[in-house]
Amino acid sequence: MIVFGAGGHAVSVAETVLASGHSIDCFIDETPNSQQLLGIPVLTAIPEDFASDTGSIVIAVGDNAARQGVWTRLTQRYGLDCFPTLIHPSASVSQLAVLAPGTVVLQGAIIGSKATIGLCCLLNSGSILEHEAQLGDFASLAPGSMTGGRVSIGTRTAVGIGAVIKHGVAIGHDSVIGANSYVPKDLPSDVVAYGSPARIIRPRAAGDSYLH
Repeated sequence: MIVFGAGGHAVSVAETVLASGHSIDCFIDETPNSQQLLGIPVLTAIPEDFASDTGSIVIAVGDNAARQGVWTRLTQRYGLDCFPTLIHPSASVSQLAVLAPGTVVLQGAIIGSKATIGLCCLLNSGSILEHEAQLGDFASLAPGSMTGGRVSIGTRTAVGIGAVIKHGVAIGHDSVIGANSYVPKDLPSDVVAYGSPARIIRPRAAGDSYLH
């Protein structure tokens, strides 16, 4: 398996790759800081001899919009079949949940019955997506964040560390929920919100960083 990304998030993804019984051929970083990560080579491009019918790629990019950009470029070149859904063995995933290709589920995450997860999403360590909840394409749940049942989270929206989303709440696309926030009611698209209860702090423009 090839891991696209070689930053801190790639270390967490690598743990899930290895724990799932795969081996890592190389990491890919177009502007690498070092030639190796975890003793494995870091290359600037996917090798020309990569065969999409036998090899797999996992995208280890934490920023949701950046991850979508990488996904778009790579799937146009290699198709969907080489992008598995990657689930750490310690995660609990309902047999009634639906996970789209490219999604990564890290250690201890919980995905409830009939939850639906879109393309290339990220469920970080210890996050919880409860029953019948929906996580839009390229969205993410940070470590320790959790939702109630029937929550809807839009495309590319990021839920911060330890945040809690009340059952039945809908959050639009491209929004960011700050760490340790409690969200008791719906929030629109393109906003930054945090606090307990969470309130909208400012609008969020396309291209704004997810972490600042």
